[in-house]
Amino acid sequence: MKIQYLNWDTEFFGIKTGKIEINDEKDFNPIEFKELAIVEKYELIYVFKYRTMLTLETINKANIELVDIMLTMSKRFEKKGYINNQYKFRQELSIREKEDCYHIAEQTSIVSRFYNERKVGPHKTKELYRKWIDNALNKSFSDGLFLDKNSNSVAGIHLIKTDRINKIGYFTLTGVNPNYKRMGIGSKLWVQSFAYWANESEIEMIKSPFSFQNSESFNFHLKMGFTKVEETKFIYHFRNNL
Repeated sequence: MKIQYLNWDTEFFGIKTGKIEINDEKDFNPIEFKELAIVEKYELIYVFKYRTMLTLETINKANIELVDIMLTMSKRFEKKGYINNQYKFRQELSIREKEDCYHIAEQTSIVSRFYNERKVGPHKTKELYRKWIDNALNKSFSDGLFLDKNSNSVAGIHLIKTDRINKIGYFTLTGVNPNYKRMGIGSKLWVQSFAYWANESEIEMIKSPFSFQNSESFNFHLKMGFTKVEETKFIYHFRNNL
């Protein structure tokens, strides 16, 4: 058994962080895992289990806690319906726009599993979500973003990444200012990304991961035509009180 050391997470959170992925529970030894985590002095470990949950016995023996269930839903992309739609893909923002995007990202961070994780906490989680905006602008994680503006304020943001080799478009983050909820902003932002991909790429599928705990997000995906569940990932956290 090997725990994968996560360099970026360790440096960002300031605690030794790792992960382990489980496809078949019978291949996972919870006691060996816990002993290894303690010996190697990990403070936080993500345990990813695919398709089905771990049994209660395994959870207790490994001393882990279920913190989230992530779904990745997909839809086949048909560009012909979006060729003539307007879009404005952004890779640069004004100072005011960036601050508005940071604010929306911070508000969106409350649905993150890290927000209530005592090893991380709200402050660091908000910083993480602000980093997503930076990474979209420098194209180190996302390609860029779309904005919906109301007067001079940003009402919603939508970040995407394009895998041109495998012809897949990914949604990485969508957030709407609470003052503009239920005004169709999310739909408009997603349609902008459809138009962008229709005109600027040859993608054939769109994938979107989200927390199943957010029932609004699940229903919204269905509304927007995402009917296939590509992956179900149960996320557990191991915490080591050194």
